Amino acid sequence: MILTTEAIVLHARRHGDSSRIVTLYTRELGKVGVVAKGARTTKSAFGSAMEPLSHIRCTVYHRPMKDLHTVAKAELLHPMRRLGSHLELLRSGLLMCEYVMKTQKQEQADSTVFDLLSSALHRLNDEDPSTAYGVSVGFRCALANVMGFGLPLGEPPIGTVVRIGLTDGVARRDGEDGLRCSRTAYDLLCMCARGEGCTMSHSDELEIESLLSLYFSHHLDIRVVSSVASALR
Repeated sequence: MILTTEAIVLHARRHGDSSRIVTLYTRELGKVGVVAKGARTTKSAFGSAMEPLSHIRCTVYHRPMKDLHTVAKAELLHPMRRLGSHLELLRSGLLMCEYVMKTQKQEQADSTVFDLLSSALHRLNDEDPSTAYGVSVGFRCALANVMGFGLPLGEPPIGTVVRIGLTDGVARRDGEDGLRCSRTAYDLLCMCARGEGCTMSHSDELEIESLLSLYFSHHLDIRVVSSVASALR
């Protein structure tokens, strides 16, 4: 089957002397692996379309029952050049793509997830680097909602420490069961989920990253730990 579709490039790695193996999240097929033959040559027709974070239109030769397909051509649909211009923008974009890679099953399309990722990356392209990480947090809160285990993120109980229930995400007072979270980090998490731009300290980022990793891992019964987030440590 030959299919032309919108896609976000989630990940790319070298293959052979001149090609790339690329993971795409497509509107029609969901997450798929493709081979982009000759993508690393200087005269490649792919240009920068096979680079992570690219929003593209591509033509895929899809072969049922195969793990890898072939991308025949690809073009940038909406260039997002700022994402590669600053470390914080790049890191936050890669965090979002990595969560889609880790949480979405192969070839199970979800147009809501595609639109969520596309919108978040386009917002990030216009974001100030100081608030970029918050965009990735807001995206992951929204992704949890779409997947059916969203964090309610209501008004927390009084106190400097909040406990977030692993099963229901409800904020409880300290001393009850749940993931420990400082009130400051919890308030920042709520702001990010509402789409508000905010800056945060390194320690707050570490706390939120750990909380999201444990929460996603519990609900998906897999280990959801971002290699990109290791840059925080």
